[in-house]
Amino acid sequence: MARSSTRVALLIGAAALILVLLSTGQYSSSSLGISSIREGYGIFERVVRAPFSFIAGIWNHYVFLVNTSYENETLQKELNELRVRTMRLQELENENERLRAMLDFKGKFHDFSLIPASVLSQDITHVFKTVIIDKGSRSGFGINTPILNPSGVIGKVIAVSPHTAQVLLITDPNSSIPALIESSRVKGIIKGRGESLLSLEYVRSVEDVKVGDSVVTSGLLGMFPKGLKLGYVREVRKDDRQIFADIIVEPCVKMEKIEEVFGIAQGVEVSD
Repeated sequence: MARSSTRVALLIGAAALILVLLSTGQYSSSSLGISSIREGYGIFERVVRAPFSFIAGIWNHYVFLVNTSYENETLQKELNELRVRTMRLQELENENERLRAMLDFKGKFHDFSLIPASVLSQDITHVFKTVIIDKGSRSGFGINTPILNPSGVIGKVIAVSPHTAQVLLITDPNSSIPALIESSRVKGIIKGRGESLLSLEYVRSVEDVKVGDSVVTSGLLGMFPKGLKLGYVREVRKDDRQIFADIIVEPCVKMEKIEEVFGIAQGVEVSD
């Protein structure tokens, strides 16, 4: 037992002596013994350090990846929030432009009592071309109230409740409005074709009708005021065997995009 303790003490003392010699440099680096000791100590140190350096490298890399992943996740969230805000700002800008156009339009038509409303829902099936607006009889809307926006005529009210109204669009086959070609004053009837187009009917084939001619309301029958925009002639087909020309009109209003509208209050003088 005493012998073992003596050996351990000698080993510790030898190791301490070697470390002191290495650190103080009392022996010349050319000495074979000290060089061997230094080389062995260097190898031993590298062997001992290697696992710890490897583990430390892995840990640092892991921490770096975790931090990078967290930063990427945070940046992605911020980017998504900015995208949503940008979309919202764009929508607000578009809405402001539409409302500004509505106000300008209302200011130009002092002769009409215009009632603003917004679209609540729209039937875009091939059965009926109608929309529901958020104003009804309590706001001044009634059966046959003309509906329009700054682009032109949209339709007329066919059903009304105190707070809502149903509007038949001019593109519906059941819609018909007295109209005329603005330049030539040729009269006809605008009817819906059940799609996104209109027909100008009862115009004789001998009349001079050209593609691009503007079609407006004639004011006849006392429903729509005179001179409101309906559309533009898109196609003219004439047959010598037919009395009337087949005239296709593209409406001024994109019916699938309407959002804000005006109703013309009843009791307004609509025709000369």
